[in-house]
Amino acid sequence: MKLLRYPIFICCLLCTCFSLCAQDIILKNPSLEGERGAGKVPPQWLGRNTPDVQPGALNITQQPTDGESYIGLHSGPTYLESVSQEVNLQAGKSYQLSADLAYAPNYAYKACYGLLNVYGANSPRDTLERLWSSVPMYHTSWRRYTFNVIPKKQYKYIVFMAGVDLPCDQSPYGSAVLMDNLSASLRETPQLSADVHKTCENEKQGSIKLKIAGVSVPCTVSWSPINSNATELKNLAAGTYTATVQHPNGVTAVLNVTVEDWKLRSNVTVTPSACYGENNNSIRLETTGGTGPYRYYLNHSQHASYSNVFEKLTPGDYNVLVMDEEGCRESISTIAVREPDKLAFDQVWRRDISCTTVMDGRITVIPRGGTLPYSYNLNNGAWQSDSVFSKLNEGEYFYKVKDANGCQIDSIATIIRNIRECAVFVPTAFSPNNDGQNDYFRAKVHDDVTDYRLDVYSRWGQRVFATTDPYGYWDGKVNGQLQSPGTYVWVLTYTDSKQQGRKQTGTVLLIQ
Repeated sequence: MKLLRYPIFICCLLCTCFSLCAQDIILKNPSLEGERGAGKVPPQWLGRNTPDVQPGALNITQQPTDGESYIGLHSGPTYLESVSQEVNLQAGKSYQLSADLAYAPNYAYKACYGLLNVYGANSPRDTLERLWSSVPMYHTSWRRYTFNVIPKKQYKYIVFMAGVDLPCDQSPYGSAVLMDNLSASLRETPQLSADVHKTCENEKQGSIKLKIAGVSVPCTVSWSPINSNATELKNLAAGTYTATVQHPNGVTAVLNVTVEDWKLRSNVTVTPSACYGENNNSIRLETTGGTGPYRYYLNHSQHASYSNVFEKLTPGDYNVLVMDEEGCRESISTIAVREPDKLAFDQVWRRDISCTTVMDGRITVIPRGGTLPYSYNLNNGAWQSDSVFSKLNEGEYFYKVKDANGCQIDSIATIIRNIRECAVFVPTAFSPNNDGQNDYFRAKVHDDVTDYRLDVYSRWGQRVFATTDPYGYWDGKVNGQLQSPGTYVWVLTYTDSKQQGRKQTGTVLLIQ
């Protein structure tokens, strides 16, 4: 029995190796060894036109990187050289292979570049599907290229050709490629993809389900930055996770997977009531991100609203919780809802008619609150932007104020007529001592005057006061300094209610 153990063990080992490597495609003579010479093809390989086993033919002296020989290919638009080998390329599978490549600028003819195309084919001369192309090569020393091919269909041959994708003005054979030391097999390569589920912002609800295709044997999985060997990850925060999958044949595939987060963002618009006290304020939320429909909870309510508008709100501060179908949340606090201030009369100035024969009554309305601008109306007439109603006769007047939102207030004022002579009188003295008696110098205007101007001069002719307001006055100061007691000269000009120009002069005594 002991004698049988070793053959059994060796048999098992060989079977295990065969099962692990069965899906790799073994290349025959990957070192491209063969009899050197022009127009020759290495054993186990098939040629198109006249590839050459190098070095030594057609001015090529580059030494091989592996073994004693390698293949040389040069092509032009009307003459293509390639080598191929019979393999069994499976549709949709990914294979990895490597080769040492170099450019030969003088390959019997002057070349312009080196370029290698790899094809899937059903005969040695086919180019049914281009599986890979190198970049144009200009390096004459060997460089190692490793690449993957994924045939869309099943093919019997793999073809290596000197490609002619670029023009060349040096010769009819512009592409010249040297190839050596192919990998021993077309190694089955894992094809990775992933199903990703997002997470809510600042939460750990994401997940990744890794999919490994194109392999016939189990592969090992490792993740970073987290430590896991599973193909499915859960409870992930937003971020990028890297899966490294290793095939038993040594090929490694890497996939970076990004778990994004749903970011709920709401733009809040508050529309106040048109008028104070209406309690018709509203909040509108325009939400983006996440997964709709959205649910809204006002002021910690336990009852969700699927409407993004809250109406008929009283003034105050509100908060809203927004939640989407994934359970993601956005908390919005301190939404200030304010109505306009109450529209009211701040001041109303009424000026009675100056004298017996004129009509210069005036009502000036100064409102506050509401929403600017204001409009004004007298006795249900036309609305105006001026807050002053002038040229009024004696009587009772009904006036209204309206703000920009149409809110209104109203009141009544009575204008009376002063029965007296229509004239302008100027006092002869005043005492600016703040005792409430004759503190100001001003004319007593008992007429409907226009073009009014009052100037006051010192005894040296310096003007110390001027006004164009019939109700303007002098407080006895110049630049904030009380002037010396004494006599001052005044000059008064105006147009009276009879449209006659008037000029009056005189003196006034400043008493302290």
